[in-house]
Amino acid sequence: MHFLFPEFFLLAVPIGFVYWRWGRAAGPTGILRVVILLLLLTALAGPELNLGGQGIDVVVIADRSRSMPEGADANIRELVENLSEAKGVGDRLGVVTVGSTAAIEHVLTEADVPTGYTQEVLRDGSDLNAGIDAALEMIDPQAERRRPARILIFSDGEANGPPPVAAARRARELGIPIDYRQFPVLRDGDVAVETLALPETVAPREPFQFSAWVFADRDSRGTVELYRDDQMISSRPQDFPAGTTRLLFRDLLDGGGLYRYDVKLITQGTDPLPQNNVGTGVVRVDAGRRVLVLNGDGGADNLTRALQSGKIDFDVRPAAQHPLTLDSLDQYRAVVLENVPASDFGRLKMQRLVRFVEELGGGLLVTGGQRSFGMGGYFNSPLDETLPVSMELRDEQRNTRVAIAVALDRSGSMAAPVKGGKTKMDLANIGTAECVRLLSSGDSFAVIAVDSAPHVVQPLTDVDNTDAITDRIRRIESSGGGIFVYEALVAAGNELMKAEQATKHIILFSDAQDSEEPGDYQNLLAKYASAGITVSVIGLGSPRDVDAKLLEDIAKRGNGNVMFTTDPQELPRLFSEDTMAVARSSFVEKNPETQPDGIPGAILSDARLMGEISAGGFPNVDGYNLCYLRPDATAAVISQDEYFAPWSAFWYRGIGRAAAITLEVDGEYAGGFTNWDSYEDFLITHARWLLGGDDPEEFFLTVDREGQEAVVRLELDPERVDARAFETPTLNAVVPGVEREQTLEIPFTWQGAHTLEARFALTKTGTYHSIVKFGPRKFIRGPVVTLPYSPEHAPRPLQQSGDRVLREVAATTGGTARIDALEVFRDPPRAAGMYPLAIWLVSMGIGLLLLEIAGRRLSLWSKLAAAEKTAKSPASLRSWLPKLQTRRRKAEQSGRAAAPRESPAAPQPSSPQPPAETAPAKEDVFLQAKNRAKRRLKD
Repeated sequence: MHFLFPEFFLLAVPIGFVYWRWGRAAGPTGILRVVILLLLLTALAGPELNLGGQGIDVVVIADRSRSMPEGADANIRELVENLSEAKGVGDRLGVVTVGSTAAIEHVLTEADVPTGYTQEVLRDGSDLNAGIDAALEMIDPQAERRRPARILIFSDGEANGPPPVAAARRARELGIPIDYRQFPVLRDGDVAVETLALPETVAPREPFQFSAWVFADRDSRGTVELYRDDQMISSRPQDFPAGTTRLLFRDLLDGGGLYRYDVKLITQGTDPLPQNNVGTGVVRVDAGRRVLVLNGDGGADNLTRALQSGKIDFDVRPAAQHPLTLDSLDQYRAVVLENVPASDFGRLKMQRLVRFVEELGGGLLVTGGQRSFGMGGYFNSPLDETLPVSMELRDEQRNTRVAIAVALDRSGSMAAPVKGGKTKMDLANIGTAECVRLLSSGDSFAVIAVDSAPHVVQPLTDVDNTDAITDRIRRIESSGGGIFVYEALVAAGNELMKAEQATKHIILFSDAQDSEEPGDYQNLLAKYASAGITVSVIGLGSPRDVDAKLLEDIAKRGNGNVMFTTDPQELPRLFSEDTMAVARSSFVEKNPETQPDGIPGAILSDARLMGEISAGGFPNVDGYNLCYLRPDATAAVISQDEYFAPWSAFWYRGIGRAAAITLEVDGEYAGGFTNWDSYEDFLITHARWLLGGDDPEEFFLTVDREGQEAVVRLELDPERVDARAFETPTLNAVVPGVEREQTLEIPFTWQGAHTLEARFALTKTGTYHSIVKFGPRKFIRGPVVTLPYSPEHAPRPLQQSGDRVLREVAATTGGTARIDALEVFRDPPRAAGMYPLAIWLVSMGIGLLLLEIAGRRLSLWSKLAAAEKTAKSPASLRSWLPKLQTRRRKAEQSGRAAAPRESPAAPQPSSPQPPAETAPAKEDVFLQAKNRAKRRLKD
């Protein structure tokens, strides 16, 4: 029980005096008056019945955005730890983290709350509105017996999402106050680049002008520097009066593609927010459709000469040196990978190539050779699923059976987390499991986990039950310490000595910065070489790491491969690459005895779906990469050997196109292909199919940035497009980021008879690429838009300051600023789980008051007293006495009837009896009762 206003009980003293002096009454009336006064007095005190149990629920909203001052994150973690320790009996604590989105970090619990963060939020934003909504959902407003609750915000208050006061109103309706502790950000003296306005598209060598808008909250002076693609092209001193200043620039560009411009401000004195001193924008130079050729050395060859003869514009670059960013690929419609290994790119570059094809509508061609497809490590790579051919290992390709032993580093460094919620150890386990799946019955496999000693996880066994083996592998965990290399090699060799297979191979996985105790590995590897055991090394790190030379020497002496990667997510691909190299050769070479002229091939009739390629014979080649046609892909050329493998295949992938030529187009295995009369036409046809058609000209597309939002407008040519029959298109916005992000799909809305509009939020810094889709195969590339710096650092007018936002939220909900955050547990609010009793007490009081009035007005109490007296009067006794006598006679008669009859007894001599007492007359009984009643009345 809880009283909202217990001070009203002090009124009992004056009310009692007034009642005793003027309202006192005897009998039932007095009793009712006392009860009515007690009920009304208790109702005034506001009694509530607690249905939510003991304790209070507190949900902390922790702001993790970039605008938070330095050190705020550590302070918030400490505050959460202190709150967790300060909980009382029944108290619960929960945590919500906020950036551009909100995430529930810890649900409400009475247990200790960890101080670390496990949920990932985008830090380029502060959506306090979403944070409050998440906290309210955690409190569960639908529960009938909800506990008292408060929300506590740790933030600078500089929200840039929907206004948080909207969620605050919902909290007010639920009776949940929102308190706050502000972490203020110093903005006095800030100078910032608000906008850099560039034209969307220009032609080569077309002069253009652009502007930068600079905001200063007070008069300042400094220097303005202009950069194009990270190269300074101008610098000048500049005054910045308080308010907004416009700066003008001019430039001229020769080549095609995207060019990035940066305007940097160098101010005199201290700038509290140097992050917003840079403005960034891009301009596109439209130089027509081009092809990017990536080969080993960046030089011209037969492929580039074929493109040149077809008057197809192209650039040729070394594969390992090209950045392959979406911005650098913007000027190209197609990319050709000419016999280059996957290691030249790495996972992230291949991932961007996939986005270029599937999300931006580009074309991709991969050509064959001994450094491409399965031989080049593309199996299990990001490009694997994009290509129209598959590279898996099949039994028909197996020339020999193998025994493989994997020695895995499970030292302490392997416990480090990576993106996606996994650890380095998890990814190494996945890679090892992929090795098992590439093998089949007849092969053998063993796994040794190594730290300071080897631990045989899977003794050498036949690969019959892959699920059982992979299940053991996935349970390997990091145990601390380092990896003892010599012990790992000895344990792996001991397992392979049991193998019956001719091919025996060790895969050593080790940290390139922590490979210890190599011992006499030179003599050990010499013994292994004589026994036919090879050793490959997968090093987690780079060739510049301290133990990289040791690992390279082990692979060299072991006659195996050495592969380094700093990206743990590359490990599954590297394990697969080495296993495939050992288990089979995926490159098919001609048999000099049975195929002296090379391997024959044939052009299929479906080749015409690509272009002008006539069905019929195809020149013989000396080798090709063995692959398999994927479902839904189309084969243009196939081999005429026992595999009937695709030599040319193509398909649509996403909104783009991908093709594969599994032949070496320029090299020792090309055979008669390079001398074929239709060689150039064959390659030109592939290139033109990848380039696709021209963009439609009946549309005009623009994009503008309005704060943290991009606005894309599509205008239809009324002379070419019937708006009534026009199907509403969709805007695809490709989000920037190191890792692949989910593409935004935004439907257009009609703004006029021939105008449509789409909007999307710019949640991350960088360049956003846009595509307008009109159907499965029809699209146009839209302009790009850039967010130069985090919206957290954007200039803010006074009315949007963080202090004002937090005070408004607190005032709306009845919350307060908390200097001492621990006080929140000692200040429970009125909860929806408290059931008010005042209405019931007042109702009872009114009912009793009506009864009291009726008792006086209708003389109920007198009538009840008279009825009681009548029940006790002699007349009443006389009326009841005959009834009692009749009942007694009936009882006596029934008793005599039930008694058993006795046999006649002998007559007994009579004896003298005493005289019977004479019963008093009935009148005497009534007279006595009457006299007693008179005496009571007199009393």
